[in-house]
Amino acid sequence: MNWEAVTAITEVVGVTAVLATLTYLAIQIKQNTAAVATSTYESVMTGFNDINVVVASNPDLASLLDRGSQHPKSLSPEDVVRFNFLLRCYANQWWKLFKLHERGSLPVSEWSIFAREAAQFMGQPGCKPFREQNELFADLYVELDKYGGNDISDFGFGGEAPSA
Repeated sequence: MNWEAVTAITEVVGVTAVLATLTYLAIQIKQNTAAVATSTYESVMTGFNDINVVVASNPDLASLLDRGSQHPKSLSPEDVVRFNFLLRCYANQWWKLFKLHERGSLPVSEWSIFAREAAQFMGQPGCKPFREQNELFADLYVELDKYGGNDISDFGFGGEAPSA
């Protein structure tokens, strides 16, 4: 028996097994990364959709969001509180996206779309006081300011002064 031949065959089999294992692991990692990205995206979209469904299904909240965004001085003290909680819901979603982007889980190409929309939304006259009063999101505001200045969505805000 030629031990050199046996050793060479064993090494070839070992190398082949290692390569097969590495290939399998690479495929698994790629599939897991895609699954995590999909789950993250679904979580974000669910968060936005939950807020939007509540606003869309409640004419009072839709009106509050419109008036608060465009004409904040028309709000009662109670309305200001409710409006600020609505803004916090949206800001929390954008904060989540921002953190995902910072950690490399959300590519710039996707983040920039959300950031432009957030900048437009938070640039409404009634949203500016929220920004000034909620320093928790200061890093987010700095990032959003890089994307401000161009409209990306039609939020449906009337823009007309409320009737007396």
